[in-house]
Amino acid sequence: MALQSSGAISFDNLRTEYGNGGSIALSEMYRGGSFVLDHSNNSGVPTFGTISLSNFYGANNTPPYANWSTTQTTGLRNSGKSWAERGYLAGVFGSMDDTTVDGQSGTTISAAYYRLGTDTASFLKLTLANGSDNWANFVVNGTSYSRTSASKSGTTWTWGNGTAGTGGVANPYPSGAAGQRIPIAINI
Repeated sequence: MALQSSGAISFDNLRTEYGNGGSIALSEMYRGGSFVLDHSNNSGVPTFGTISLSNFYGANNTPPYANWSTTQTTGLRNSGKSWAERGYLAGVFGSMDDTTVDGQSGTTISAAYYRLGTDTASFLKLTLANGSDNWANFVVNGTSYSRTSASKSGTTWTWGNGTAGTGGVANPYPSGAAGQRIPIAINI
């Protein structure tokens, strides 16, 4: 739902539209940052510099283009005893029907997998070729992970990094042999 085009805009309006549940500072509400997606429905919101509530008139965090999805064929890799990975890592294990993310110029997926560690940390990873922040959720086999709840290093987002055997996030991959086909999506 778009914000109003005139009148007073409150921080509560921003919380509702952009999913920021805590206290809000305008300095964290730049387009392309943690809360405001970088697309034409937010074109009046600056990416840096001076920002005010009036920049949000008519803004809408729902992207003007469709979400992207594909099918992944799971692969398996393990270290022998300290961890096992299930999913897709380009050129190493698994495959994807389509790795080019629609609506994200120049974005391709080079990794989407879960590591279950027995002697190391457990986590879910997503690597996008250009590191675009213009998406909201990564969905694996029906389980959704918010971009803003992941840690980012370079072009890789990580959910979890918990203690050995637990990752702080659910493992969305089915157990069993490699070669299982599951849906993967990125909600823009």
